[in-house]
Amino acid sequence: MAGIGFELRKILRHDSYFDLLQGYAYAGVIASGPWILSIVGVLLMGVLSFTMTSNHLPVIQFQVSVTYLIAFSLILTGFGQLIFTRFMADILFARHQTLIIGVLMTMLTLTTLVATLFASIVGILFFKNVHESYLILMETGFVELCNIWILTIMASSIKNYKGLLISYFIAYASVIGTGILLRHYGLDGYLLAFDIGQSLLLLSLGALVILQYPGPADLSPTLFRHRKLFWSLVPIGFVFNLGIWADKIMFWFYPDTSGPIIGPLRASPVYDVPIFLSYLLIVPGLAVFLMRLETDFVEAYDNFYGAIRDGAVYAEITLAKQAMIEAARRGFLDIAKVQGVVVLLGIAFSAQILTTLGYSQDYVRIFEFDIIGTSLQLLLMSILNVYFYLDRRGRIFFLVSAFLIGNVILTGLTLWIGPFLYGAGFMFSLLITDMIGLGLLDRDFAEIEYETFMKNDYS
Repeated sequence: MAGIGFELRKILRHDSYFDLLQGYAYAGVIASGPWILSIVGVLLMGVLSFTMTSNHLPVIQFQVSVTYLIAFSLILTGFGQLIFTRFMADILFARHQTLIIGVLMTMLTLTTLVATLFASIVGILFFKNVHESYLILMETGFVELCNIWILTIMASSIKNYKGLLISYFIAYASVIGTGILLRHYGLDGYLLAFDIGQSLLLLSLGALVILQYPGPADLSPTLFRHRKLFWSLVPIGFVFNLGIWADKIMFWFYPDTSGPIIGPLRASPVYDVPIFLSYLLIVPGLAVFLMRLETDFVEAYDNFYGAIRDGAVYAEITLAKQAMIEAARRGFLDIAKVQGVVVLLGIAFSAQILTTLGYSQDYVRIFEFDIIGTSLQLLLMSILNVYFYLDRRGRIFFLVSAFLIGNVILTGLTLWIGPFLYGAGFMFSLLITDMIGLGLLDRDFAEIEYETFMKNDYS
């Protein structure tokens, strides 16, 4: 996303408070991406529909259904997201832009086939007692979301941030507007509205990418013929996404915290409401992540490795190294400052937020744990982002594995202890992982010259 970050940073050069606010607002929306925007759209449509109809069950079933679509589409595409991202980054670095559309079409075709097969098998095995129209709409939405996660990878590299914002706005405004118009058709109407919005997003993102990278759209075997695919990225993407959703899934299927909604799908109102509301509060931190860490650090990173490639003297390389380390530390510090304020405000007004949205005060403590937890997740994403640039795949796999294992064990422990600690497992697993990650990163920065000059593989 550094490409968009550099474009957004031009707004800040105007040196006015309005431009500053505008730049970070753009960054917040773009960095949030379809995942958090989907949560916003689903929650908003639910609120509006609740005020317009007395039958709330279809709205609840819709929200739960879409949550499962988002969760399992992210987990499934986690196998391919990172390896595809790295491959496309290598193509861009080699200035082979004409290959991009062909490779992208190949990846989208493969994703469609795998997602369709997965959705069909799951539908046959677990959704025998639901009506056919629901199953078709769910499978369609699942395939669309899987493709959106892949397409978003390329969309985040383009410089047309206004086009990206318009695409998001049209898609999710369509979901909300069409959902309200089709509310009389119940659950099927809501799901159809969601599928229409996702199809619009797919088409608009695809158009933006094609405009940015014109080239032949034929299926290309380049992806499969490439001699150095980074296969170690496959488990990293899967484990990271599974780690993010592990606590939610455990709450969904733990009998004391959940109940059946439709077919095999269960929900945990006591946990789902606080955790998804808390994800909305990381948008300010995501904006800083894009503008400071993803952009400033990348610039310093390029200068450091550019100095090495250009044969600079040791003193110049050392200065570039220190500048890169300082850029990373400033990025972490800025994220901590902004998100720290958000955490304090969120905790201070947690009761008022829940009351305003019509939720029970019983969720307050869980909401507070989750506010801290999602902010710590943003910090973990920042640490991983730096490690991805340093190409330390071994470190990344260790950290995401620690997060997954910690989340499962600590969430299971809090479920056993009882409601007082619900949400604490997610929070503490991230706190422990972040502390380990920061310690390792500090040590690895100190040894970066050795890693750069003396090792051939950083994995």
